Amino acid sequence: MRVSQRLVLLLFVGAVATGVMDARPEEEVFEKRENAAPPRWDWGFQATAISQAAPSFRSPYTGPRSFANSGSAAWSTTVTGTVYTGLSLWNGAWVSIQPEFSGGGGPGGGQGIGAYVNQDAVKAGSSVRQRPYIARAFLHQELPFGESAQEPPASSSEPSRDLDGFVADSNARFGTQKARRIEITAGKFSMADFFDANDVAGDVHHRLMNWALVNDGAWDYSADARGYTWGAVLGVFRDSLAFRVAVSAMPSVANGISFDTALAEAHAENAEISWAFDPDGKGSVRLLAWENHARMGSYREALASSTSSERPDITVSRRPGRTKRGLGLNLQRQFGEWGGFLRAGWSDGRNESFAYTEIDRTFSAGAAHGAALIGRPDDTLVLAGVASALSAEHRQYLEAGGIGFQVGDGRLRYGREQVIEANYNAQITGGVSLGADFQRVWNPGYNRDRGPISVFGIRLHLHP
Repeated sequence: MRVSQRLVLLLFVGAVATGVMDARPEEEVFEKRENAAPPRWDWGFQATAISQAAPSFRSPYTGPRSFANSGSAAWSTTVTGTVYTGLSLWNGAWVSIQPEFSGGGGPGGGQGIGAYVNQDAVKAGSSVRQRPYIARAFLHQELPFGESAQEPPASSSEPSRDLDGFVADSNARFGTQKARRIEITAGKFSMADFFDANDVAGDVHHRLMNWALVNDGAWDYSADARGYTWGAVLGVFRDSLAFRVAVSAMPSVANGISFDTALAEAHAENAEISWAFDPDGKGSVRLLAWENHARMGSYREALASSTSSERPDITVSRRPGRTKRGLGLNLQRQFGEWGGFLRAGWSDGRNESFAYTEIDRTFSAGAAHGAALIGRPDDTLVLAGVASALSAEHRQYLEAGGIGFQVGDGRLRYGREQVIEANYNAQITGGVSLGADFQRVWNPGYNRDRGPISVFGIRLHLHP
């Protein structure tokens, strides 16, 4: 039995055990925590298995970074497990260390699609050794200011990207959560823990799975191949407004696992302002601006240095201190039982995609609804779509046969990559959920000669 199969088996056993030991609704568990005295420390865990299959599709040729067409519906599985710890240090301060394991792989070899179909495959890529690692290790401090320092905690209208609510729940219990406060976080974390949050799209362990639907696909956010970085985040919250800035480390090579220590030439800067425009916290809009500095290659230089008999190679044009910048818009709104979201993103696309995926322009939208009509109020149905595009330089590089770290068929008949995703997540008990997912991908890798691809998926998730 392979390692990934054993992990899936253990995950199912854990799901049954969790369901037997605690079948209370999740809301009841959180209500008990909220009414309890603030703890000195706390812990939790999550485990998720995602299996996907992609039946045979039209593929007249393939390249080094093509989505593999196996000719069968063989299932590919990723398994992730994370332990969360929180320790209160002093008033408004807490520290967390979060070990994690990820294993397995996504369908098609984990490549060949800019808006790839399983975000957990970022952490479980074949280039990364599949062994336990520290995903997060950070110190968080909250400092209330103004009149709100004397007021009771405020209910936050900020969307949360914290896995299984542990970090958000810990923030509320260990921190101050005043309406006006300053937050400082330093250490190792994911940039997506703080920026580009969206409750409707959710995270890969609860709702949608596609890279460009869970995140803004054009946001080439600083991270190693597993999705984490070292840095510091400063947040200022004033009633319905919030502002965050961050400085973080960049990988030493595109999609690499190690970080560049020449911080003057290799770092990322992010800034985001958000406004909760609905007094009940049902709607918010977020504007994101970012700039990466790294030893990147230039698409234009790579093309200029190639010959008619030689494909352009982005890696030979890498120079320290190059930049890549972009903007993002993120809107979400509740309409009764419905929730809707819209994202748009842009990057200049002059230098190579380096940390997240190969998307330079993106637009996505979707809606979510509960399943109360069929007697399952804790279940969720999410429908969404995303269209992705490349800059002119990026497109010309791939048309000339160039290869990126995520896409590259060796040739290209360009077309915008388009994906639709439908996900139904069934809450089995308070700590166990089972999801069914379908994705349809047109022009995979921006290539009209290949596809469309259908991807079927199932997901088992558990947490105490």
